[in-house]
Amino acid sequence: MIGISVNDLSVSFGETKILEDISFNVEAGEIVTILGPSGCGKSTILRCIASLHSEYKGEIFLNETCLVNNGKHECNTDIGYIFQDYALFPHLNVKENIEFALYKLKQEEKQRRVDTLLKQFDLFDHRYKQIHELSGGQQQRVSIARVLAYEPKVLLLDEPFSNLDTILRNKTKVWLKKMIKDLGLSAILVTHDQKEALSMSDKIAIINNKKIEQFGTSQELFEKPKSYYVANFLNRINRLPYKLVEDLGSTISLENLAVIPIDKIEVTADETKIKASILDISYCGDYYELEVSLDDYENMELTVKAFCIDCLTSMQNCFLDIKLEDIKIVREKV
Repeated sequence: MIGISVNDLSVSFGETKILEDISFNVEAGEIVTILGPSGCGKSTILRCIASLHSEYKGEIFLNETCLVNNGKHECNTDIGYIFQDYALFPHLNVKENIEFALYKLKQEEKQRRVDTLLKQFDLFDHRYKQIHELSGGQQQRVSIARVLAYEPKVLLLDEPFSNLDTILRNKTKVWLKKMIKDLGLSAILVTHDQKEALSMSDKIAIINNKKIEQFGTSQELFEKPKSYYVANFLNRINRLPYKLVEDLGSTISLENLAVIPIDKIEVTADETKIKASILDISYCGDYYELEVSLDDYENMELTVKAFCIDCLTSMQNCFLDIKLEDIKIVREKV
């Protein structure tokens, strides 16, 4: 069942176009991530869905109901919005923040639902604390609990992990993903973090130049990118020269590009492989990054991820093994 359907959404600020013909669906229990660089219009899509921005062309449906009624954009209580900065009320304690969303309920029902959420989100022992007394992770849980208090069907998440440290971010991602699945929500996550998108999402929409460059499952986009932009955005890749691809036994047309992830190039002692000059070696903990220049291919520079450099006979030169099956052919532009 489709929870949210966005059809041909276009947004302009004055004469400046922000988004053009954006279309995608989010089914119940599905997490769709909108991925793209800062300023590409990701959060604007959420604001349109939440009716916080009404100047747009196109249609947005909640289930089968258009969110515009007789020309009016009205906020829908079936849609919950979790902001990047949590948007909590500093003058209210934890319990009061969650209760705020339930002002229409009778006191008994309100108390029952708030107590359930406090226990579910591991906040019961903190219910009388002020917001400034909580950790970043606890504040985020309060923010999510407040949104879920009125039982929305759709959850909009605008960079929800940006204020958390790495360890807490990873734990929160696992917990939030499970909660969305258990409740059967339709969730839209906005982020510029590629790893976050790949690990959280059922599907990803990558925004480029005001439009969706590619939409599909995480695996589809990662393994079968349609364009250089998508391939380079989701993974660190190298662009390979046409002649090298030909020497490996294949050909590509001029409108396409050959690319390869940096960890798919092997550093070897085999002198029959591709010779390269080492420009720099960086130690990165459990691996090394080598910046190299291909001696026989117009001195093209590549980045290579190596888990061992014991095979290097010198710090000036190396040999690279590039397998044809690891090369992806993508279009320069969609």
